[in-house]
Amino acid sequence: MEQVNNSSNVIAGSTWSILDNLAQQVLSFAIFAVLARFLAPDAFGLLTVAHLFILFTRLVVFDAIAMPVVRSAHPDDKLYSWVFTYCTVSGLLLAGLMFCSAGIVSTLYRAPELQPVLQGMSVSILFFGLVRAHESRLVRNMMFRQLAIRSIVSVTLGGVVGIVLAFNDFGGMSLVVQQVTASGLALVLVVLQSRWVPRIVFDRALTRQFWADSRQVSIAGLLDFINTNGDSLLVSIFLGPYATGLYNLAKRMTSSVYLVISSSMHKVALPVFSDSQSNPDALQLGYLKILGLTLLCAAPLLCFQAELARPLIAVAFGQKWLPAAPTVGALAILYLVASIVDLNDYLFFAVGKNRTPVVLGIAKLVLATGFSALFYQFGLIGMSLSFCAAHLLLFPISQTLINRALGLSRSVTLYALAPPLVGSLILWVGLAGYLLAMSDRFSDATVVFGAALLASLLYPLMVAITGWRVREVNGSWHEMLLLTVRIRRFFMR
Repeated sequence: MEQVNNSSNVIAGSTWSILDNLAQQVLSFAIFAVLARFLAPDAFGLLTVAHLFILFTRLVVFDAIAMPVVRSAHPDDKLYSWVFTYCTVSGLLLAGLMFCSAGIVSTLYRAPELQPVLQGMSVSILFFGLVRAHESRLVRNMMFRQLAIRSIVSVTLGGVVGIVLAFNDFGGMSLVVQQVTASGLALVLVVLQSRWVPRIVFDRALTRQFWADSRQVSIAGLLDFINTNGDSLLVSIFLGPYATGLYNLAKRMTSSVYLVISSSMHKVALPVFSDSQSNPDALQLGYLKILGLTLLCAAPLLCFQAELARPLIAVAFGQKWLPAAPTVGALAILYLVASIVDLNDYLFFAVGKNRTPVVLGIAKLVLATGFSALFYQFGLIGMSLSFCAAHLLLFPISQTLINRALGLSRSVTLYALAPPLVGSLILWVGLAGYLLAMSDRFSDATVVFGAALLASLLYPLMVAITGWRVREVNGSWHEMLLLTVRIRRFFMR
């Protein structure tokens, strides 16, 4: 299989990669909404605990074996077979460990019903180990279309199986069968698409060659796992499966905005920042543009979710999920802040300050864990506010450091973000007033529809007015910002 790196393939690969991500989020959310009608929060909480173990193995073990090979200049079939061999052996060992330790883990969680869930989900670990080499080969050759097709088909068919079983009263095990079916189908499809048969390769020279890189990827994967899933792990430990299920719903609602909008913008940010390293003005402008666009799209959606959490949950998932509504508000703030902080992290890497995101990530974890230990007795809202507080406390530090690295003043940054910030603030107030006037008079579906109509009119209007006031000063919003920075530099000299 020849490797292609021309610009048309890069564009096509990026398009399919974004489509893959978007399709997975939309399909998973739709399937979750249907299953939530049939199953209680406890069932989803048990699955979340099992899923944490699987995510850990994928990020810390399988990616550590595969990623150095994907990044190598000229990987060949021997290298991919080496990845297949070690991922398969690791998958067998980890699946066996998860199956055999399921009883102990369920005892620690004081949830006997967790044992069959862990044992069933252990099969998925083996499937992920078997498929990792084939995925790496497709990614290295920019074959993202095949990966997107794989995701859409496997997630859809797995979801159908889960819904049928849940409808027929299989309870929480319908979720297990759904996940195992989806991962098994993904394996079969990728093997068929890659048209490649691996060999068994144990090679000490290759192991020594990639050991240092694998260790670094493993550490990065561990930090990534902690930062993205540490909150769910803490909720499961302190509050148990029921609260974990509710938290999982709130996190799905709010993180979907982050994953579709903010993550997509972050993918664009890295090449923009890398290309502009030698031009401070272009780097400043690129940062402000991407940050402004991210907030322009993400802020109103998160604001809408926070204000309309109760009617949205009632319409989409049912009354039994309403205790998750306050958590949606806290996580909406968290993901709004995370959209900015994570973009800052990309810029730190681009300007060579690689340690800063790691230090801030560790500090965030320590704060979140400490706050959770103090406030878990206040239930799920106490836990979610603990996570939110950890993000909010570290946000000013991250922003101050990034402004200093770019030579941006706080006023210039705020001025650049005026349209989305002002528009979101007014939208928040408008939706709050709308709910006070309408929530007791109409059905939840009618309230949500009216709020969506109000938001679609109010937010663009406020952004347009604020943006017009900015452009009034100097024809172009971003040209004005660049001029302000240059004037400031002149007087500083």
